[in-house]
Amino acid sequence: MKTHTFALLTVLGCAGLLGSTVQAQGFVFGTAKPEAAPAAAASPGARTAKVETAQRLLARMGLLRESPSGTLTPATLEAILSFSVQNGLPPTPQVTDALLNSIRRVIWQTQNWSSGNYKGREKLVDAAGLREAQILLGKLGFNAGPLDGTFGPQTQVATEAFQESQGVTVDGLITATVLMNLRRAVNGVGTSAKSTVRVLNWPDYIEPSVLQDFEKEHNIRVVYDIFAGNDDLQTKLQASGAPYDVVFPTANAVPAMAAKGLLGKLDKTSLKNLSNIDPRVDATLRAWDKDGAYSLPYMWYTVGIAWNPKLTARAYPGHAMDSLTNVFDPDTARRFQSCGVGIVDSATDVVPMAAMAGGQTKWDGKNSTNAAAQVLERLVGIVKVIPTDQFIDALASGKVCVAIGFSGDAVQAQAKSRGNVEYRVPADGGLLAIDAMAVPANARNKREAHLFIDYLLRPQVIAKISNTVGYANANLKAGEFMSDSVKSNPAVVPSTQSLSRSQPMPILSEQDQQEIARIWARFSK
Repeated sequence: MKTHTFALLTVLGCAGLLGSTVQAQGFVFGTAKPEAAPAAAASPGARTAKVETAQRLLARMGLLRESPSGTLTPATLEAILSFSVQNGLPPTPQVTDALLNSIRRVIWQTQNWSSGNYKGREKLVDAAGLREAQILLGKLGFNAGPLDGTFGPQTQVATEAFQESQGVTVDGLITATVLMNLRRAVNGVGTSAKSTVRVLNWPDYIEPSVLQDFEKEHNIRVVYDIFAGNDDLQTKLQASGAPYDVVFPTANAVPAMAAKGLLGKLDKTSLKNLSNIDPRVDATLRAWDKDGAYSLPYMWYTVGIAWNPKLTARAYPGHAMDSLTNVFDPDTARRFQSCGVGIVDSATDVVPMAAMAGGQTKWDGKNSTNAAAQVLERLVGIVKVIPTDQFIDALASGKVCVAIGFSGDAVQAQAKSRGNVEYRVPADGGLLAIDAMAVPANARNKREAHLFIDYLLRPQVIAKISNTVGYANANLKAGEFMSDSVKSNPAVVPSTQSLSRSQPMPILSEQDQQEIARIWARFSK
């Protein structure tokens, strides 16, 4: 999540709005021109854009946990039924425009403007941002309706049309990424560009000016899209349509993606700024990409423990907080139950940490998943699972006093709480992860892809990104361009001693992933 936050907009509750006559953009929600005919139900094996959109939106609401596939799965049908029941709509076994619009409205009216996470979800813009988007859509020839800062059907349709014209994910919502893309479409190089590079990154994981500066310097248009997780990234790479040129997988996902033929080898001879990479971070990257053939480091972070010192001191006076036992030992966790103890809703990050707490010093598949399952089973009813888009606010507001999560989230919570959050790599072990830069095997603009990667290897450029997203980069020379609040923060750049206690994120086999999903489903239900 970016270092700034968006203002919270006061909106009406979704249940009341769905059944009321609230006006939006000059007409009542749901009274737009009716569909010519009900959409045909998708056959079980068919992949459609509408189903994929519905899956992304339902996942955003927390009703669907599987990656968007575009196929109408049993889990998708169950999520649609849950949504319909929750919002007083007739159940339907199909994805129609009316259903999609209803889901979009509920998302817009119920999700915090400040919620979002670069690891899976991102912010909706506030009323001022929405009005700006409507103006920009109009400048680009898309009729977004009255410029009133109100989200309604006309804005939805215009946003979808813009997203389709860009060749990016279509969901009809105006997020930080969509607004950024609108600004660049109006003020950037646009159609005058000599070529294009298609970039696919985590949400809210870039400094917008970096894209604009790259476009101006190279006269290359950047088409910028986002993905929600490594599974979603793989799905997008395997989908038909325009391929991407630069992607940002987590490094432990690189081996499997390369083995499936989704990634191409980098042409490192074309990268003039390669020598700027910290050899220590590059060596760590080799724990996943053995020969460094497919990836280069972008940002790195740890998974550890965050806490609110004021609250934890009341709950357990004089107790050391930098230990896994504070969350993973049930007796200790109960001491913090009154002020809230939690873990971020990210199974592939938390389960390996639980295995470490269960005595598995190194990931070895079945033994590690068994150890993690035993640890987590003892925590049911004590430890909360915190959705990724609520983790930062939960820490910053004191809704939880101690939690396992990402270092970058802790940095954002520190800023929001004015310093009332601490974060450390646990004394008994944490995880180290790197988000990498890679080029898909089917990339059409490989020259432009390497130019873009090389641009991000410049110290001044990557420092801008670190200052915005609050994450450590792998550039030896970037420090002099980074803000002191970022580079001196132990949550961003842990001490050498802390890093020595951090294991590289394990490479997970498909069997590991299936077992982790099973463990997590049982624990988080």
